[in-house]
Amino acid sequence: MKIKQIVFLLVFIPFLGFGQIDKESNFYTEPISFKVTKNLKTDFKVDALFETDDSKELQKAIDCISEKGGGKLIIPKGNYSFTDIVLKSNVHIEIDSDAVIRPFKRSNNKNYFIFLLSSDTKEPIENASVVGVNGQFTIDLSHTEHKKVRCFSIRNVHNFKLSNFKIIDNYTLFASLEFLPLEIKNGDKLYSSKNALIKNIDGLGIADYGYGLVQVRTGKNMLFKNLSGIGGTTLRLEGHLKILRAFGGKDNMEHIIGRGIRCEKGNSALMLSPHYIHNGLVDIRDISGIGCGFAVRIETGFANKDEKVLGLKPGYFSPESVVSNVKATFASSEAQIKPKHYKFMPCNLRELISEKPITPFPHGDSYNGPSIAAVVYNSNYKINFSKKEVVLAEGFQDNQVVVTNEDAIKDSDCP
Repeated sequence: MKIKQIVFLLVFIPFLGFGQIDKESNFYTEPISFKVTKNLKTDFKVDALFETDDSKELQKAIDCISEKGGGKLIIPKGNYSFTDIVLKSNVHIEIDSDAVIRPFKRSNNKNYFIFLLSSDTKEPIENASVVGVNGQFTIDLSHTEHKKVRCFSIRNVHNFKLSNFKIIDNYTLFASLEFLPLEIKNGDKLYSSKNALIKNIDGLGIADYGYGLVQVRTGKNMLFKNLSGIGGTTLRLEGHLKILRAFGGKDNMEHIIGRGIRCEKGNSALMLSPHYIHNGLVDIRDISGIGCGFAVRIETGFANKDEKVLGLKPGYFSPESVVSNVKATFASSEAQIKPKHYKFMPCNLRELISEKPITPFPHGDSYNGPSIAAVVYNSNYKINFSKKEVVLAEGFQDNQVVVTNEDAIKDSDCP
């Protein structure tokens, strides 16, 4: 091949889509056809009323489609109550934008979920999706007394998609979407999800400071796109779990891509907190915080006393990781903040912190108050981030765009 031809290909290849790190087809392969298509309302006689527990009928529909080799389940407009639904391989659920889902009332306060994507063996669930059609469907958590609910608990799933829905939160105690490791009894490794497309999801209502819309504890090759949350943290990359200790805390997250991550009246749009985990590449861009404590938190890696005894050391994210194109807008109230971050707040703003905690235990030490900074870069590892990546910091004092430990202000220094 001639040199001119080689140069032409090197220039032209990017425009063909090669090497696009956020190309959706690199994360999820859409089904081409369906062996069977069923309708939850007409084929399984669901009445679409909140008062009826529709869980058995939905599970029956999923099992039926799975037994036939996979296919599509249509959930038409209506009101539904589901709890502890287990999704299966090759089942794709399409939910009408006029459908509203609530967790069914329960008599105890046990941890539970609406949808579980998880195998119980090392063989993963594969090729599954839950998507809204003609717009976003609604998951309404505001009518449940029990706060220990996840919308989606996700473990050991390969090639899956969740998209086009909104969640009305009410200070639930877990992230709405949580990516967890699967531990097999007497196994020698943990199993995590990979190849995921998570897009067009809005957290409404108010999420608790401690969690928020999405928490990734483990996972590989995932694209999070167009996510927004009110309250909490919209995309929390934090792998801290006791079961991870025995496996050395290595390569827990790898190739986690985010585009269009937004927070309003919460703690942060993006949080990187490695604890003792040695993570791979994360690449998060187009991040916005409106009246949040921070748009971005890049937190330090550490190992506590028990973890040090096990030989674990402070964790990190790969130095090739990227945080870019950050926008933040200051507000004097309604951000969710904790006393551990007050040291970054200018003295003249501290009187604006509410005296009453946002929620009771376990996160009762979080308070509403003013935005603190666009970014807190409080880490002992380096990634590809600098102050120039903050393209908008509206309303903040000049020294509150990016704060580090060197910017900490002692209480004794405040009048």
